[in-house]
Amino acid sequence: MDYIKKCASIIQKICSAHPDPGKKMVQKLMYLIERKGVEVGLNYKIHFFGPYSEKLDNALHFLESEDMIEIDANHGMTHIIKFCGTDEELDDTLTAQEQKIVDDVLSVFGKKTALELEALTTLDYAATALLKSAADDKKIIEQVKQIKGSKFTDSELNKELGVLKKYQYLN
Repeated sequence: MDYIKKCASIIQKICSAHPDPGKKMVQKLMYLIERKGVEVGLNYKIHFFGPYSEKLDNALHFLESEDMIEIDANHGMTHIIKFCGTDEELDDTLTAQEQKIVDDVLSVFGKKTALELEALTTLDYAATALLKSAADDKKIIEQVKQIKGSKFTDSELNKELGVLKKYQYLN
């Protein structure tokens, strides 16, 4: 259950970086944090809204049952997450290096919308988990279009692909 405490610590940081993160946003930020090297072991698979971890969803519900987070479903299509735990409960959960990675990822991606994060993470997942080779941009975008249909324009996907490359998720 160490991963639960690690999730709680990262969620605390996400809630500090973003005023009202939804579950989708938390899923995508956790994905990006793991891709940068913070091992949580959440096992992502492709889902309707991009990479999704059932293990993370279960952790969120466990943390809610332990009153460490609150999941507020009264916000239309999203479930807002609020951190309710204390700093003391999470002391020494993340190493200094992991804290730096989380902070770096949140400084770059913490203010993006859930939709932008969906595009980013789906592109990354398509490139790294589905294509698994040095796929060119066109193949990555084609793969995302197969998954997402017309949800994102080529222009939006190219823009987010550039962001992933800029922050060294993809070469």
